[in-house]
Amino acid sequence: MNKVFRENAPTYAIVEKFFGKTKAVYTIQPENIKTVLSTNFTHFHRPRTMPNALDPVMGQGVFTSNGEAWAHSRGLVRAQFSSKRVRNVAKLEGHVQNMWEAMGEALQDGWTEEQEILLIYNRFTLDAATEFMFGTSAESHEVAMREKTKDRSAESIVRSWVRKLIVPEDFGTAFDTALDYVALRLKLGRLWFMADGVEFRLACYKVRSYCDNYIRRAVAHAEAAKETAHTATFDPGFVEDRRFGLISELVHSYPDKVALRNQVMQLLVAGRDTTAASLCWTMILLDAHPEVFTRLRVAIEKDFGTEAHPLAPVTFENLKSCTYLQWVIFEVLRLYPTGPLNARKATIDTVLPVGGGADGKNPIAIRAGSTVVFNTYLMHRWEELWGPDSWEFKPERWEDRKTGWEYIPFFGGPQTCLGQQHALTEMAYVITRFLQRYDNITSSTRQTNRENGIRTILVPKRTVLFRFHKRTS
Repeated sequence: MNKVFRENAPTYAIVEKFFGKTKAVYTIQPENIKTVLSTNFTHFHRPRTMPNALDPVMGQGVFTSNGEAWAHSRGLVRAQFSSKRVRNVAKLEGHVQNMWEAMGEALQDGWTEEQEILLIYNRFTLDAATEFMFGTSAESHEVAMREKTKDRSAESIVRSWVRKLIVPEDFGTAFDTALDYVALRLKLGRLWFMADGVEFRLACYKVRSYCDNYIRRAVAHAEAAKETAHTATFDPGFVEDRRFGLISELVHSYPDKVALRNQVMQLLVAGRDTTAASLCWTMILLDAHPEVFTRLRVAIEKDFGTEAHPLAPVTFENLKSCTYLQWVIFEVLRLYPTGPLNARKATIDTVLPVGGGADGKNPIAIRAGSTVVFNTYLMHRWEELWGPDSWEFKPERWEDRKTGWEYIPFFGGPQTCLGQQHALTEMAYVITRFLQRYDNITSSTRQTNRENGIRTILVPKRTVLFRFHKRTS
């Protein structure tokens, strides 16, 4: 794709051979992306293929709807991402401890056994996200550890395989299966319906049932609280109970429980996959650049201490003030934005400000029905915006740097990611806790770690394996 932009222009059109009609316009120019996502936001909608592909898993919600339906969903969800909720990082520590347990103790040489790190991070973020949404974790790390200790006789394996063939045993497995199918459906575009089958539908059933169970409990709790409010023994603390997570606050806004489930599922997918992938890319880049790893480790030691000898609590405020940590995260998201390629379809005849004319500096006409595709991955690496070292991992470039539309890891305009601060905080917390516990990392898959793959987001194409060296007391 980078070669295509180099051979054409930073904005170029795909034109039908016989009729001369513009089918799509591809761009990496910030002015055009700003126009699509902000200035002329109402002129563009998400393509229909996306909600069709996602529908069996998450239905219609804030990430798949358009127009008034989108505005209504976003307005209701926005209120739940309060500053107080985002700043509460203490809840993450329990999931970090489960992650340590799942990774196992260090061996005699101080190194852990080899870990499939994206799988580890996926389980961590799923557990954190389900607690955030439902008030109760999916406990995917615990499920995985129980699976390791199960009877491995031939008869037991056959029984387990038959059970899984009927319905996946745990939420995490069903969730992964459903998203694997969704990724394929998105790649197929208009042929999304070709990726279907019993396995997919049963996984979707398991995921929906899991959500419905917590929604029923939250609804029952809300109704009981309302009833209690009319009695003389009213306890204000009962109404404010947070045991049911985000759904306890959304339940009043969604009388239709299917609509509530759809919203929760969309937030769950966004909260799990994106952060896990970004953490995985962080470790890959730190392993490839030991000088950055060392500087970051020293910065974290200085600000927070080590796990055995802490100097300061790992709080939201302290994480934000650790400057080099923030630079590392910004640089990871520049090189590996989770949404590398996005598209919008014009609903009316409109224009993009640049890309037309012989020199590409004039406006370019976009007819209703045409698709505008913007490549965030390449825009974040465009030399004209980021300099001759734009493809290199250099956290120092963020010193005194102010960004605009050339940097949009969380989109921009009215559709800016609602969970932006939540994701950045979760990333910072996990990276800090890792470097407090471990003082070195190594990867046996280093040669292939940076090959890009696409699931529902940008992920490593191949399995990524790491070992971590535990600090001595």
